[in-house]
Amino acid sequence: MKLPFIPIAVAFLATFILLMPACASRKEAPDPNLVQKEIAEYRAQELDLIRSTVLNRERADHLIELLGKRDRLVSDWVKIISEYRKEMATLNADYHAKRESFDMLMASYNRRRRAAQHEFVALGGAMKKTMTADEWKIISRYQLKKFHSRKLTYGQALGEV
Repeated sequence: MKLPFIPIAVAFLATFILLMPACASRKEAPDPNLVQKEIAEYRAQELDLIRSTVLNRERADHLIELLGKRDRLVSDWVKIISEYRKEMATLNADYHAKRESFDMLMASYNRRRRAAQHEFVALGGAMKKTMTADEWKIISRYQLKKFHSRKLTYGQALGEV
């Protein structure tokens, strides 16, 4: 049975017209300098929030020290991800690369990832011990809202920042 050409062409054209706006609305990569400025502003606001929420100066100072450690861990992790992506791209581009090379790279990355996870979890525990439940609720809500990982950290790992 022969299918009519016009209905197929109309269906294809309608699909094309509907998909074009979706492709055209795709956002460009953020400006790395603007993102870094935004992160710096969020960190300054976070320090102000801590000073106004954790009224005990000693605990507030300790929490700020822990947040500095958090920031260093995040920066280190971004570097690890970037290195891994570059090494994987290099291996992937090598037609003669052996499976063992990929396995070794992924095993190394996974060891580093697990170590970083343990550090982050321990750091979170130390932060919780420094704050009351009410203080934790206020500060963690701010952190979740402002330090959105896909917007800031993951973008950095992709080389956008």
